[in-house]
Amino acid sequence: MLLHDSRNDDGIKSFFQEVHELYIKTILNPLYLPGSRVTSSHFDTKVRALARKYL
Repeated sequence: MLLHDSRNDDGIKSFFQEVHELYIKTILNPLYLPGSRVTSSHFDTKVRALARKYL
């Protein structure tokens, strides 16, 4: 779920596309246990940076 104040459809679309790509790269890591939660601080930092960039 994404809550925001302004309508920025292109930014929101770009944000979700890049987060999806980052998520796929994370779960394709051979050390990732399928079905487990993504708890990487690196992942969190990247998502927050993408939010600042697009939202």
